Amino acid sequence: MYGTTERQGEKGLPRNNSPPPSRSLTGLLVSVMGFFMFGMLGVVILLPRGAPVAALEGAPRHQHLVDNKNLDLPEEVSDLTMYAGFVPTNLEKPELDSHLFYWMLKSQTEGPKPLVIWLNGGPGASSLTGVLLELGPFLLERSGELKYNEFGWTQEAHVVAIDNPVGAGFSYTSSEEVDGEGYVNSLGEMAEQLYIGIFGILDLHPWLKDSPIFIAGESYAGKYIPAISHYILEKSREGDDRVNLKGIAIGNGELKPYTAYASTPDYLRNLGLIDVKQQTWAHEALKACKAQVDAEEWIAAFETCQGIEDHLFAEFVQIPFIYDIREKTDFFTDLTAVATDWLNKPEVHEALNVGDRPWRQSDGQGPSSIGRPVPEHLKLDEMQDIPDSVITDLIDSYRVMLYSGQYDGSSCNFLGTERMLDDLVWEGKDDYEASERHVWKVDGSVAGYAKGSTESFSYVLVANSGHLVPTNQPENALDMLRRFINNEEF
Repeated sequence: MYGTTERQGEKGLPRNNSPPPSRSLTGLLVSVMGFFMFGMLGVVILLPRGAPVAALEGAPRHQHLVDNKNLDLPEEVSDLTMYAGFVPTNLEKPELDSHLFYWMLKSQTEGPKPLVIWLNGGPGASSLTGVLLELGPFLLERSGELKYNEFGWTQEAHVVAIDNPVGAGFSYTSSEEVDGEGYVNSLGEMAEQLYIGIFGILDLHPWLKDSPIFIAGESYAGKYIPAISHYILEKSREGDDRVNLKGIAIGNGELKPYTAYASTPDYLRNLGLIDVKQQTWAHEALKACKAQVDAEEWIAAFETCQGIEDHLFAEFVQIPFIYDIREKTDFFTDLTAVATDWLNKPEVHEALNVGDRPWRQSDGQGPSSIGRPVPEHLKLDEMQDIPDSVITDLIDSYRVMLYSGQYDGSSCNFLGTERMLDDLVWEGKDDYEASERHVWKVDGSVAGYAKGSTESFSYVLVANSGHLVPTNQPENALDMLRRFINNEEF
């Protein structure tokens, strides 16, 4: 779960009184016959099979075309076809005027391509940071200029970044206050709204109808992705196969929060960043967090566990960027500040079809403020595990890849992921454990280590990378994506 400094929280943002691109839905028939219960996350959604979900009334598809001339793109991608805009969500309460923002970048290469849906975490982080700072065909520099990224994921796929959930990035609701009911309060509500948003995007772009879809993301998206993917799986079991989901990829994800937090002292000790006494102190302190988890005191458990991690790094380790222990500065916070300025330029707003609606990075750790409604509304979810039954169901149903950067020192570290896998049981677990761990090479150099099979389940340790794998190892991240979506072994 990627946190930001206080200067990234946008407090007291002005309300937008201009009309949004469109607020109405067409062709949506909600009937009692269409409802089903999503049992795992306790959500009831009314949605008939075959309904054209979230089509924008009176909004021709070309209206979502990005105006490249306003973005001053690098020459190599100056004619790249992109779309951006809002899709309605929260169909049960249209009066809340809730919309998800998406930015779609078509592949740079010819031929049929899959669609990769990219999600950042937080909760509350904008997925546009993924495009601009990690894996897009152009990347934002400290100067505020865009540079060409030859290892952008659009080399292998169409990419759509969705600001998820409402309140992240450009996504919005008319109830802007922290206590506004337009924000999601659970993974179940998130999955429902994101599902509708994905249909809105596919409805606007029917050329994607038959494309294989992969959902990828990092950090707190380790919760978003299992939730939305299992939601799609449940729908397909009801006979609705409109989302052609083929696989999911989660980088440095936190699917089991306490397991992740409890791994941090051992990770730091193994690297010599803390001593045995400090490691022992941390494990003793974590007992209080475990007791709160067992008692389902979720908010208290998060504050306790997060407080222990903060103390480890602030007092014992004293490094500036826990998401890559090699870094001498918190470069990502600095770049996010640059992204905030860039994304709020009038010409960028015009290009991305957002009107005068502000962009904000509304994630953060610890107690939330008025500028961070998403973590405030999801605070009960922070310490809850993704159920084993959901994870194993996904592994048994789709191609699943978990990957971890070697030097992520946060609770999203690779040791927590590996311990989660040790405890997990699924249909192909014996085959996975019997498989050889391969040295993965790119252009003759070691890129990392892979275990399992891309046909079913694989786990990849990315060498010489922190939390942000596409940023730290762009060429290797692209190679990893290519192997995964094309079902090529490492």
